Amino acid sequence: MLLLTGLALLGPLAAQTRLYVQEQDGNYHPVFKVSGDRPYIMDQGKLTPARGERYALRKVEEYQPLFITVHGKEAGASALIPLSTPAAGPALLNNEFHFSAKFESSYPLEDVFLVLELESSNMGRNIFAYGIGSLAAWTPKQVTVDLPLEHNLGPGQCKLHVFVGGAEVLSSDQPEAYRREQLDRMIARRIAGVPQAGPAPFFGLAPAYPAELRATGLKGEAVVLMRITPQGMVLDPVVKSATHPAFGTAALAVVPQWRFLPRVQDGRAVETRIGLPIEFAPPAAADAGKN
Repeated sequence: MLLLTGLALLGPLAAQTRLYVQEQDGNYHPVFKVSGDRPYIMDQGKLTPARGERYALRKVEEYQPLFITVHGKEAGASALIPLSTPAAGPALLNNEFHFSAKFESSYPLEDVFLVLELESSNMGRNIFAYGIGSLAAWTPKQVTVDLPLEHNLGPGQCKLHVFVGGAEVLSSDQPEAYRREQLDRMIARRIAGVPQAGPAPFFGLAPAYPAELRATGLKGEAVVLMRITPQGMVLDPVVKSATHPAFGTAALAVVPQWRFLPRVQDGRAVETRIGLPIEFAPPAAADAGKN
């Protein structure tokens, strides 16, 4: 008989964090990569597999300004109950924690990993890390994690953190209002004390190359007019010109979600209006340009 224990799925509402692992020297070292369930730390300038398995999450100033979409997140625990043992008895076997989700980025990324922060009535607080690896642009990647447990979890909750190269990033698993608050702080920090500056893109999804044009190999551009508020938000975006209508449509699909470092005049952030050219290259050509 299989006992399934549900866990509340919570977004990471606490402050942004960094993952550390305790090594044999007793000290905690920052984790820069996870392959499978093996963490990697920096040793004399090189990524080296860590020998320790005890993790800690420590608060840091801010997130890395990248965004990852999490689709279809599921988490839960299971245990096998021998027929001769009451469901509430102590002899549960094959205790496991299961997690699955699809991860997607608009940019190609390397060294992506997840951290699961579990809190339960039977096991207290536990931290697990698992490697996602590389993400190709606009290509969801399914990740499934099955973790053996010493005991049945019991009721509890699961928080998901997503890291790239050791730094935690923003994700769709977080409430939109929370992400907006974090970006407000990050932008304000970067323009504090700046006397003069023009607007500059800071955060946002890369536009997807239009699917209907992939067979053509067409390169192109869309120019988008928009207002940038003193908080760096985009208002009233419109396509001024596009070498193909599909490029304009693709640009407008993501531009409203962008955040900018605003224009600064005499030490004060002000609203401005800009025309931003956005270039498009078919996926094959874009990949070839990176080699």
